[in-house]
Amino acid sequence: MKVRVFEKEILTNCIEEKDFIKFLKENPGLKLEIDNIDVRKEEKVEDNNYVVEGIVGEYLEEISYIQHLQKEEIEKLLETLDEEESIHTLTEGNLREVANIAFDYLVAGIDYLDLMQEGSIGIIKALDEYRPSNGDLLEYLKLWIRREMLLFIDEKVETEKHMYKGYFLKRKEEVLEHEIVAALEEDEEVEAIPAEERSEIIEEKINELQELDYTSVPKKISHTEEEILKRYYGLVGDKRESLFEIENALDLKRGKGEQLFEGALTKISLGGGRTLKI
Repeated sequence: MKVRVFEKEILTNCIEEKDFIKFLKENPGLKLEIDNIDVRKEEKVEDNNYVVEGIVGEYLEEISYIQHLQKEEIEKLLETLDEEESIHTLTEGNLREVANIAFDYLVAGIDYLDLMQEGSIGIIKALDEYRPSNGDLLEYLKLWIRREMLLFIDEKVETEKHMYKGYFLKRKEEVLEHEIVAALEEDEEVEAIPAEERSEIIEEKINELQELDYTSVPKKISHTEEEILKRYYGLVGDKRESLFEIENALDLKRGKGEQLFEGALTKISLGGGRTLKI
C-alpha cells in the first residue's frame, strides 16, 4: 500500500485506535511502499549566518550509536513483552527508524523532537498490540509510528484552520457592521470596495481554507538536505557517512555537503511557528 493511501485511510477511517487495530487485523502483514519524492514546496526560511547547535543535533548524534537489534534478539524480546525492560530495549532499538520516518513529516510549524516523541509513543502502542499474526514486527512498528505522527500534524493543522476561520468570520462581521454604520451616518469615506464584494472575498478565503490539509504544508528541508542528514547520522544504510563520502555519493561539489548539512541542521533545530500561512 502506498504511504499516501495509508495516510488517507488513517484520517478517514482510523482516527480511533480501535478502528486502526481492526484495520491492521484485516490487513495482516501490511507493508507500505514509499511514494516518489514529495512534491510539496520547501518552507521559505530567512537566510542567516549562524548554525543552531542544540538538542536536535545532540539527540541525532546520540541515537546514531544505538546498535541495530538482531533478528534472534528481537524474537527473544518478544517472548517477554510483559517486562518493562524488553519494551524499553525494543523502543530504543528502533529510535533510528523513528528518526528516519520523522523526516517525512517534518513540515512547517512542527518540531522534530515532538515527532520523535509521537513516534516513540507509536512503538509502545504497537508493542502492546503486536501478535505474530500481524506479520513482521518492524513493518508493524512503522505503521503505528506513521499513524501517531500523522495524527499529531493533522490536529495542529485543523486547530490552525479553526483559528483562521474564526478570524475571517470576525472580519466579515466587521465589514458588514462598518458598512451599516457608515450608511446610517451617511459617511462618504466608506471603502471603495462595496461590503458585498469584500464579504465575498472573505468567503472565498474561508472556502479555500477548508480545502487545505496536512499535504498543503511545506516541508522544512529539501530532499537533498534530508538525504545528507540521514546519511550523516546513520539513519539509512549500514553505517554513518562522512560529509566527504556524502558529497561523492550525491555528486555534490566539494564543500557543498557541509554547507547543506549546516543549513539543514539549523532548519530542523528551529521549532514552533505556524503550519498554515494564509
